[in-house]
Amino acid sequence: MLDTVSDPHEERSRAVRTSPERPARPHGPRPRRKSATRQEVVIDRGCEDLYFSHAADRAAAFRFLKVDVARRLVGGDMASFSRSPAVLIGLMTSEGQSTLEIIRQLRAREPHVGVYVLVGRLSEAAGCMTQLAEVGVDEVFCLESRSDLVALHRTLGARLAAPPPEAEMRLLWKWFRDSPERSLVMHCVRNGFRLDDWSVRARLFAACRKTIQNRVTEEGLPSPGMIARCGRVLHAQELERRGYRPTSAIARLLEFPSASAMQRTRRRLRKSLMTRGRGSLVFASLIR
Repeated sequence: MLDTVSDPHEERSRAVRTSPERPARPHGPRPRRKSATRQEVVIDRGCEDLYFSHAADRAAAFRFLKVDVARRLVGGDMASFSRSPAVLIGLMTSEGQSTLEIIRQLRAREPHVGVYVLVGRLSEAAGCMTQLAEVGVDEVFCLESRSDLVALHRTLGARLAAPPPEAEMRLLWKWFRDSPERSLVMHCVRNGFRLDDWSVRARLFAACRKTIQNRVTEEGLPSPGMIARCGRVLHAQELERRGYRPTSAIARLLEFPSASAMQRTRRRLRKSLMTRGRGSLVFASLIR
């Protein structure tokens, strides 16, 4: 069974006031307020103009770190990626080279970050969609589509609000190093910060739901839906580890019906995974 890592961090009153004294603080932990600081997104120089020409009116919600991803990888400077769990990149670098190998190298070093490919027209990526999936891309967004543009910013907001479980994802990356379905497994876990969306996976991996399910079943693994639920629980654990309180706030952020429903999901999922063979035990071992 895979070894896991230890946690590095782990009614308004109606009474009339008779004095200007501050009201007593309610018992229990207070929910953490959202920071007013814009959050940071890494954007590759090769898609910088494409993005800002289509999304200048929405870009103010984020702080962009403009980098040449290829050069950062060659120089071994990964500090930029440790500050943000989201990277925007195009199909070509600023020098006109394909980014497929660059994304592959980035994914090998940072298996937990969200990598999103931006294109002007979806037809530009149609011929290489499965290659993008295999090298570890999370989603492709067409900036000429208004709905895709809205979806991109919603995805970025949700991704930044719920940091990925880096330690567990690095362990899974190593565990599945010889599996032909590593990209699929990691995609399911990495995108656990939001409700599972089969349409994204079907478009990216160019396969229907049944085909994708058969692929993981043949490898003796849990269904993609179960792996995605595991990813959702791991994101909850990461928020808890970072001190995010109360539990009900974590449940809302990850779209659980309630805090109790989130805890039930955790218990039932672990119990179910424990009974499904060796391929499922690795996931069960990560759930606490």
